Amino acid sequence: MNDHITVSTAADMLAYFPHSLGFEPRESFGFISLQGAKVNASLRMDIPDESVNPTDYAQTVTHYLLSDEGATGFLMLVYTNEPAADPAPGAKPYSDYAKAISTEAEKAGLSLRGGWLITDAGWTTYFCEDPACCRMQPLSSIRDSAVNAELVYRGSVKRADRATVPAFTGSESTHADIWETAARYPMIDGLDFDHPDMREARRAWHEALGTTPEEPEAVELLAALQCKPIRDRIFADAICPTEDPTTYMQVMIGRFEGRPDWSRVEATEDLLMHLLTFAPSDTRTPVFCFLGWLRWYKGQSSLAAAYIAQGLEEDPTHRLALLLMQLLKLGTVPEAAKKPSTSYPASFNRR
Repeated sequence: MNDHITVSTAADMLAYFPHSLGFEPRESFGFISLQGAKVNASLRMDIPDESVNPTDYAQTVTHYLLSDEGATGFLMLVYTNEPAADPAPGAKPYSDYAKAISTEAEKAGLSLRGGWLITDAGWTTYFCEDPACCRMQPLSSIRDSAVNAELVYRGSVKRADRATVPAFTGSESTHADIWETAARYPMIDGLDFDHPDMREARRAWHEALGTTPEEPEAVELLAALQCKPIRDRIFADAICPTEDPTTYMQVMIGRFEGRPDWSRVEATEDLLMHLLTFAPSDTRTPVFCFLGWLRWYKGQSSLAAAYIAQGLEEDPTHRLALLLMQLLKLGTVPEAAKKPSTSYPASFNRR
């Protein structure tokens, strides 16, 4: 199948963007970077509150857009039901932020090539100020677009919630079993990849990919994530099961310049979602961190943040979750997500 999607109308573009995120944005600024006429990465940011300076917000947006190497321009989408602050006909909400974004991006060599306003009542061109010619279009035109039909056919599913959280369905003994198993792990050097416990945990996780483990095996897999050195090694294995310590460290901080094994990443995500059904509340945060970290590697920072936030709801002091959330707030992008040759290949992905 041809992996490329041809976007030929505004409705096509408005259909594409939520699929690229995996959910329908609400009260958000959306951006799609362009390389010539080619659609590249997608970025979503919360609508700023009135205390945020438009120029500061615009500089942050521009910093994120520039992480897409090769981008020459971008499109802007504003998802909001708020009215325009200016009562003039044709005025749009958050126009001061939109103007600042255009100005700051232009300084950095990125041209704003168009934009749209999307509300619960319909959508229209953002930069048109004549209400006589730029009427609200029905949302059905987005749902009925060729791109939406193609992406649905390819299996893309948009979620109402940004992070899927399966309910716990394990037995009464699952909680104690996980922590009793985790307590058996000794103190391990994080770079001692030949330690018997690390080798066994890595083997178990590798063999579990593509399967739906029953509770006893799920307990072993979840227990391994409670041991920090083994947890980190299992994280890295999903991207690249290297034995070289330098490459391992590059993988962990997103500086790995090779192409991740994306089929392994997807299989790991499927396994993690299954394991959540056996994970009691105080064992879930490492799972959410793992899911968020993989989404970050895929260039889907909005979903990454949603999973990390779920982890922090379970444990507000969890060090890895706090570090990952800070990483996301800084706008750091993995090297793998910056280049078409190494980035996640799904045609409806990106930030």
